[in-house]
Amino acid sequence: NQPEHLRVDTYLESVVYAVNLKHPALSDPRVRKALSLSLDREMITEKVLYGVRKPAFHYVPPGTAGYQSSGRLTENIEEAKRLMAEAGYPDGENFPEVIFIYPSAQDSQRVAEVIQQQWQQHLGIRIEIDNLERQTYFSRRRERDFDLCYFGWVGDYVDPTTFLNLWVSDAGNNLAGWRNPAYDALIARAPLAGEKRMDVLAEAEQLLLDELPILPLYFGATQYLKDPRVKGWDANLLDAHPLRTVSFE
Repeated sequence: NQPEHLRVDTYLESVVYAVNLKHPALSDPRVRKALSLSLDREMITEKVLYGVRKPAFHYVPPGTAGYQSSGRLTENIEEAKRLMAEAGYPDGENFPEVIFIYPSAQDSQRVAEVIQQQWQQHLGIRIEIDNLERQTYFSRRRERDFDLCYFGWVGDYVDPTTFLNLWVSDAGNNLAGWRNPAYDALIARAPLAGEKRMDVLAEAEQLLLDELPILPLYFGATQYLKDPRVKGWDANLLDAHPLRTVSFE
């Protein structure tokens, strides 16, 4: 009703599905690749999330301190089917039960239901989606009592390491239980790499996208109405607005 007042600003957030690598099927990188290849991220962001989110074809949000992701995920249904057949699940045959958990929220439920439909349509598999009260969700997430899990992360600071450090082998938030010595070594080397630091971090992110212990979905955004008389309220990735800079005319 007031489009001239609507603001949709880029936010330092990446939303993914974390994969429990102890699951007998999801432990196979071919299956994880197939799940990613069969996602229509642009449809999800445009139709399900009303066009106010950007599809995530990589993991670190764009514009993070000048960082550029070197990898890019794609959609390829035929390749996804081939990988599933190669992994022993042609047309979803004999695919074991997969339970996806998420905290109770309208957007999360709509996205989960669409992804459930996409995987059933393209791969012949059906995941069970479990809508949990937030305290129960965080408890089960902490105990890694899930097969797939909603995981949204807002950066603590504007740098790719606030996202990439999460997936070091012994990191507390490494929900997937992913261990990759080469990844750990790159993250450890980045602070010593000088001008090549961002390149080293991009190399690490490429390993993450190659093995897909997480399935990137979309990047965050803030949505609000701003009265034109409010001055000094400027868009920024952390959505931080010190009130000493804000005035009302």
